[in-house]
Amino acid sequence: MEPHNEAHDSVAAIKPVTTPAAPPVHQAAPVNTVPPDTIPADSVVTVVKAYGVVMEAPEVPSVAPNANDNFGMSCILAGLFLLFCIIGLRFRNNSKYIAALLRNLVEVRIRSNFFDETVRETSFMVLLNLLWSCSAGIVLCGLLEFTLPSSPGDSFGIQALATKPALTTAVCMGIMILYTCLMALAYFTVGTVFSDTVHARMWLKGFVSSQGLMSIVFFPLSLMLLYYPEWSQTLLLTALGCFLIGKIIFIWKGFRIFFTQFSSWVLFLYYLCSLEIVPLILTYWAACLLCSLM
Repeated sequence: MEPHNEAHDSVAAIKPVTTPAAPPVHQAAPVNTVPPDTIPADSVVTVVKAYGVVMEAPEVPSVAPNANDNFGMSCILAGLFLLFCIIGLRFRNNSKYIAALLRNLVEVRIRSNFFDETVRETSFMVLLNLLWSCSAGIVLCGLLEFTLPSSPGDSFGIQALATKPALTTAVCMGIMILYTCLMALAYFTVGTVFSDTVHARMWLKGFVSSQGLMSIVFFPLSLMLLYYPEWSQTLLLTALGCFLIGKIIFIWKGFRIFFTQFSSWVLFLYYLCSLEIVPLILTYWAACLLCSLM
C-alpha cells in the first residue's frame, strides 16, 4: 500500500503546477466567439473610409512676353518720336499757333477773320490731335493694365496685356484715333442741328484745340508710362486730372455758345450724358473687348 500512496502524492504535487497555464490560452477566444449581430453598434470602433473630391488650384503657367514685341514697341516709340519731331521742326519759332489754340479754346465771339484759317494752322491742329490720340492710346493701355489683371490664370483678366504689349498698345492707339474722329463729327453734327454752322465750327475748334493743348502733357506722360511702369498710378492720375481740366474748359465753352436760356439745363444734362460720358465708357469697353480677343 505504501507505493500506491507515493504515486498518489506525486500526482497531487504536479496538479498545482500544470493548471495555471491553461487559462491564458482560453482568454482571447471570447472576442471571436460572440456573434457580430449581438454586439451593439455604438460599442464597436470601426474605421470608416470616406471618398470625396479634393479640389486643388491648377498650376498656373508663366507666360513670358513674346520676343517680337520688343521690335513692335520700338516701332511705336519711333513713330511717336517721328511725329513729335515733325511737329517741332515744322512749327518751330511759331508761338502764334499755341496762342491760337488757347484763343479757340476759350473765346466764343465771332471774329472778322474767323474763316481765314491758314493751311499751316490746320495741319498743326491735325498733327497735335494725332499726337494726342496716340499718346492717349498708350495711357488707355496703361489704364487697362492697372484696372484689369493680366495673369493667365485669372478668368477676368486680359492675357494679351502681358504677352502682347505692342499689339494691345497699337489697338488702343487706333481706338483713340477713331474716338477723336467720331467725336469731332458728333460735335459738328450736334452743333449744326441745334444752332448754325458758324457756332458748330466754333465748338469744333474748341474741341480740337483742347486736345491739341493736352497733347503737350500727354506725350511725356505716355513715354514715362512705357519706361517707368512702376509709376503707373501717379502718371494715370496726372493724365486723368489733365483730361478733366481740358474737358471742363471745353464744356464751359459749349455752355456759353448754346445754352442761353434757363430751360437749356435739360439739354445740357442730355449733352453731358450723350457726348461726354457715354463715349468714354464705350471707348473703355471697346478696348477691353478687342484686347481680350487677342
